[in-house]
Amino acid sequence: MTKTEQKVKFMKDGYSKGEFTKEVLKGLAIGGIIVASFALPNLPQVLTFFKPRNYRERYKIKRTLQNLKRQKLINIYEKRGKTVIKITKKGKERELKYQIDEIKINKPEKWDGYWRVVAFDIPEKYRGGRNALAGKLKEMGLYPLQKSVFIYPFECKNEIDFIGEFFNIRRFINYLVAQEVEEMERLKKYYNL
Repeated sequence: MTKTEQKVKFMKDGYSKGEFTKEVLKGLAIGGIIVASFALPNLPQVLTFFKPRNYRERYKIKRTLQNLKRQKLINIYEKRGKTVIKITKKGKERELKYQIDEIKINKPEKWDGYWRVVAFDIPEKYRGGRNALAGKLKEMGLYPLQKSVFIYPFECKNEIDFIGEFFNIRRFINYLVAQEVEEMERLKKYYNL
């Protein structure tokens, strides 16, 4: 099973309307359709890409694609007798938003003994990004040592970089790795280490 096929297996899972639309957009992005302007002979074959099991699922996919087009998240057009589906800039931004909403830190089974400290000093004109960053750090399980200093026992640099880039504030964030921190025993207890 290819990565694309794994991603589009969501057809069998029974999502709500909004979740299904989100999964179709993510599936298109991962499947290369959006990135490479994937062309298929016609829309019915586009539908088979999603492996619908029955008429109801075919209708749901077709309606979702039409809604994505109406919202200007994708373009569907004919080129040399083939149907082309291509993501728009707005669609890419929406797909990134889905990624930021679902970002999680993978925890290893064993702690390596190092603390990850995320410190930031973000100017007032980027207050929205600063507040969003602090909220996302708390949501992901980072412990607030101070208003703009968070700590976590596991590797999370890639996630911090992604969040910083998403909110356009990465240059104001420092990521540190420390072996010892004050109140280490309390933090170990907090994280069940």
